[in-house]
Amino acid sequence: MVGKFYIKTFGCQMNKNDSLIVDKILSDHGFEQTNDKESADILIINTCTVRAHAENRALAYISGLRAWRRAGNRVVAVVGCLAKDRQDKICTSLDFVDLILGPDSYRKIGQYATDALHSETRIIDTELSGETYYGIHAPSRTVSGYVSIMRGCSNYCSYCVVPYVRGKARSRPAQDIYDEIAHLAGSGMKDITLLGQNVNEYKHENIDFTQLLEYAAKIPGVFRIRFLTSHPRDFSKETIEVVKANPSICEWFHLPLQSGNDRILELMNRKYTKEQYLELVAYIRNELPRATITTDIIVGFPTETDEEFNETILLLEKVRFDDAYTYRYSTRPGTKACNLESLDERTIKGRLNELIGAQHKIVKEKTEEMIGKEYEILFEGAARGNASRGKTRGNKDVVVQERIAPGEIRNVLIKEVKGHTPIGEVTQDA
Repeated sequence: MVGKFYIKTFGCQMNKNDSLIVDKILSDHGFEQTNDKESADILIINTCTVRAHAENRALAYISGLRAWRRAGNRVVAVVGCLAKDRQDKICTSLDFVDLILGPDSYRKIGQYATDALHSETRIIDTELSGETYYGIHAPSRTVSGYVSIMRGCSNYCSYCVVPYVRGKARSRPAQDIYDEIAHLAGSGMKDITLLGQNVNEYKHENIDFTQLLEYAAKIPGVFRIRFLTSHPRDFSKETIEVVKANPSICEWFHLPLQSGNDRILELMNRKYTKEQYLELVAYIRNELPRATITTDIIVGFPTETDEEFNETILLLEKVRFDDAYTYRYSTRPGTKACNLESLDERTIKGRLNELIGAQHKIVKEKTEEMIGKEYEILFEGAARGNASRGKTRGNKDVVVQERIAPGEIRNVLIKEVKGHTPIGEVTQDA
């Protein structure tokens, strides 16, 4: 064993998956992962810079590591999107950081970590290289998890920094994806989400996303397949046909709306209209009546008027999303939107609170509609008390008041709702 490492992850599912890649590379290099920060020789902070809040949380956490770093022969590594985007700030303000690695530099982290442990040299590697981490298959430790099918993004939404910190979209070879899915399924993972900034754009050689999805659904041992995230502009009817034809593919669709106003959508460079979005939702629900649809919405985008914000509220109430991840607009240096005049803080906060309130009401009503209905639940772990937690095919958490082992599948009748959580009773094995 070369030493022990501890990983702290900020940000999205892609970052969580990247942390597993780092785990695999370091483990192959002779390092051992630990859940105890104090016993670690190397502390890795995998960072996010998509929003100012995520960036500030990561910077605050890193700033608190100065004493930890000086307490022994230890290494602090800042990796990921913040390392790429704020390399200069980390170098000047956080002079105790030893490694600064961008999202494409993880293949070298084993050697870099070894070098840093034996010298005082700071190592910086943040160049984008088109890396897909071909051949690196992280071990399965959970019932559900992710498989990255592509990296980066080429959409250049005007508010988003992803193309600048992760590079342009590139697809991973299909066979490597199939091999990883088979590896995970064979290790006990039952719920696998195909992951990308825009999975609908997947294209490698002659294989597109619908073909990849169809083949993945047929890999032996796969119980459930999902995909995240879909861009409304690129979502095809063929994708729905593949979902309908393959029982292992869940009827859950995450379709970021971002705004319900066409002028704001154009300013965001989203490349679809409100009506096109509504047509897509109607098509999905017509073809798959039990489909679950979730979304992302940004409020307070520069120049957004009260009337334009109200259009978003009206669309939210019309679609009645099963869940919505709501965000205040966050200025990201280097993006096109950062040149637009921001709204005042009071207006942005007021709109965000109104949006959250409207969506909470919808979620409460839709969750209560589950009472008296039966769902297939894949259990993932323990809940508070002697209870267990699992997910529906529509990605909704359900709790039952008994202990059920992770990976077990049961039919559950929903009896009540506490908060936004449906509580059920097991009726039989699924």
